[in-house]
Amino acid sequence: MTLKSIVCGITGSENSQKAMHAALDMALTDSAHLTFVYVVDVGFLQGITIQLTRKYAKEFLERLGNGILDEALELASSKGVTAKKLVRKGKVMEEVCKVIKEEKGDILVVGDEGRSFAEKVLFGKRLSNTVKEMERLAGVPVKVVR
Repeated sequence: MTLKSIVCGITGSENSQKAMHAALDMALTDSAHLTFVYVVDVGFLQGITIQLTRKYAKEFLERLGNGILDEALELASSKGVTAKKLVRKGKVMEEVCKVIKEEKGDILVVGDEGRSFAEKVLFGKRLSNTVKEMERLAGVPVKVVR
């Protein structure tokens, strides 16, 4: 299958960096359009009593995301791949699914970020269950890079 549009979710983690490289290689192979997306989700702050406000957390995470995405664009440019970056705010999967639809993505590439307790409860103990759920929500195949 020849890809026309690849969406790559990145976070800055080691496996996310591997996913970025895999997406770049796929884009080079198929001459595909590549979109990197970083989602600012401060939902983890709900119920936590700390002095950090949601506003400041969002601002910090947005700056962090832009920096990570700028590095991804630099690497893409150095490899001859034209890519774009998107920073979104909201729930990660909802926003990534919106980007896939907007960019007419053929595949979602993500790094294996490990699984939280909540994910194990929601999706079971196997990663394959999480990937199936991601594919169902995104409507495209999901490539998980480790």
